[in-house]
Amino acid sequence: MKPLANTLLCLALSLPGGAALADAGVVAARAGTPTAQIVRTNERIDKLLKSKKGADDPAAKAEIRAIAGGLLDYDELARRALSRHWDELKPAQRVDFSKTLRQMIEKNYEKKLKSTDVDYKITYRDETVKGDEAVVPTSVKVKTKGKSTDTSVDYRMKKAEGGWAVYDIVTDEVSMVKTYREQFDKIITQESFDALLKKMRKRIQEIEDGDAKKTTPAH
Repeated sequence: MKPLANTLLCLALSLPGGAALADAGVVAARAGTPTAQIVRTNERIDKLLKSKKGADDPAAKAEIRAIAGGLLDYDELARRALSRHWDELKPAQRVDFSKTLRQMIEKNYEKKLKSTDVDYKITYRDETVKGDEAVVPTSVKVKTKGKSTDTSVDYRMKKAEGGWAVYDIVTDEVSMVKTYREQFDKIITQESFDALLKKMRKRIQEIEDGDAKKTTPAH
């Protein structure tokens, strides 16, 4: 299972020390909108990164899980990622898969908590809302070692209790859901659903083992 690399949160966590804040006027004008939800999330990320807490800090791990939980609709992400296979699962299997997917995503987010000297700025474009779904397009300008690059990051969202939640993030036209769907479908088709869960749990354990090695003092 490849590590998560094409989500905005992972992108932001790989760019600490930058500025991810939107213009105050933009936030005020879009209060209660999907864009406002994304802006608030990025502000929390920026605050966490500036706190200089590392991946070994329990408080930082708890905060990043809370941020991800407030941003992503894990159940919707799980359903769309499994696509046709979702209907074949029993209710208990769906719950198990959604829980495991969430754990894997959270572990990858925690892994991204590190310190670098990169500056970045997020620009929020005009959102599109159709019924209960919305798209918030953004662009991220990254400056590192005298070079500047631009990355497009679009959030696909749906209405949720108390606001909006993200079910897909498209980075430079690469969809997180589509990437997962292709990987998951291949494993289920060639092996089985149980094999997929086993690989996901193995990935989670690998990250945990790696964290344990970093925190264990040498003898």
